[in-house]
Amino acid sequence: MIEKSLSVTAGITIYASTGMNGFNQPDRMSNVHFYFAAKGSCLHLVDKNYYYNVATYTLDFDPKYMHTYDYAPDQIWGTYAKDLSCDTYRQADYVFQDKRYFRICLKRVDGADFTIAEEKRIDEILKFYQENETKQLEEKTFFKKEIAQTIKRIQEKRNDDILAFAVLTDTHYTVNGTWIDTVKNIYGVNEKISFDSIIHLGDLTDGIVPALLTKDYVRQMLDDLQKTKVPFHIVLGNHDANYFAGNPDIMTMEEQIQVYQTCSESYKSDPALPYYYTDYAKHSLRCIFLSAYKNDETLRYGFDEKQVQWVKNILQTTAKTYKVLVFSHDAPLARLDYWAAEIRNGEALMEIMEEHQKKFHNILAYIHGHTHADYIYMERCFPIVSIGCAKCEDMQEKKPEGSVTATRQLRTVTQDLWDTILVNTKTSTMDFIRFGAGLDRHIDCKFLQGGGTAI
Repeated sequence: MIEKSLSVTAGITIYASTGMNGFNQPDRMSNVHFYFAAKGSCLHLVDKNYYYNVATYTLDFDPKYMHTYDYAPDQIWGTYAKDLSCDTYRQADYVFQDKRYFRICLKRVDGADFTIAEEKRIDEILKFYQENETKQLEEKTFFKKEIAQTIKRIQEKRNDDILAFAVLTDTHYTVNGTWIDTVKNIYGVNEKISFDSIIHLGDLTDGIVPALLTKDYVRQMLDDLQKTKVPFHIVLGNHDANYFAGNPDIMTMEEQIQVYQTCSESYKSDPALPYYYTDYAKHSLRCIFLSAYKNDETLRYGFDEKQVQWVKNILQTTAKTYKVLVFSHDAPLARLDYWAAEIRNGEALMEIMEEHQKKFHNILAYIHGHTHADYIYMERCFPIVSIGCAKCEDMQEKKPEGSVTATRQLRTVTQDLWDTILVNTKTSTMDFIRFGAGLDRHIDCKFLQGGGTAI
């Protein structure tokens, strides 16, 4: 067995009725994080000046979190076993009889309040020994064929004129969710394809837990992406503000930039801004990454005036030989966002881009997430393309008219969903090669000259 460190916070308890954290409880000290325990793992109390309690969570969960507009409490796809009560505090070892997630809650024998010092010495108070979990993990062989077929379809279309971007959106990280499979699948394709960039279009997590926990989840996700050794870009989604479901621990824009976009600072002319661009000089392509949500605005979805003017300036200074791709979390049109009756400055942004397009015909597409659906909207001067969510979710309602939501199922290929976008600036074409649920799509950007097709 391997000893694993635990993290606890003084003043936090666990409610026996729900398994959720309670705050302002000075005589308790608990986890905010969930920890995974393989069968045979053990908790061992070292310091007998304490009692500890264990709340466990099975790996089963209500399927409504995959098929309806609903988010699991505490951001875990699991079910509280209701095995914690005031009578279950112990000093004896706790041995896990099957795979579980767990939290612990401690109290002092003398009933006194906890201190910050006790948080820091938790590993001297309580030890967690993890049984080897590798042999207990399910081998998801169904992804191997999908990885091979995706690589084959990309290689059939790719040549030296084509850039390859892995683009995903709306991962909505949850404990016991599907992020680890998604990132492993990206690794698998990247080994043979060598992506030019990885682009995440926002909503990395649900944003319903304390900011400390969200930041830890995001840090791990970004670490996972960095292991590819491929440049990656994160645009901010609405859930990334950590405001959702009444969460009071909202992150400011400054915090979001620090948490999500540190990896992008080298591309930014102003690191304090949540939007920026990067060029692929060899292929004459400029990629613009926008920020489409601000939680403290009356119209939260949209673009501030400074950003709109910035887009105008960037387009004006783009070399005329370059093509342009624009990425954001949300679409610029309320027609394409079920949740917004109006997009703040959306039409102003469109006016600038369309005016530029009519003169120079070099905007290939505007690509976004947020809708959890696939759609190629062809009724303006350039295609506006939405990509379905990487999270295993297939809610059919509350979607823009004309969009398509693929059916999803855990432990099948359809569990995952992301695209490899092949961009050919010489032919003004793009191929969206789908990994997982959904279909490949092709856009012939002769649309730029007044025609254009999408299939």
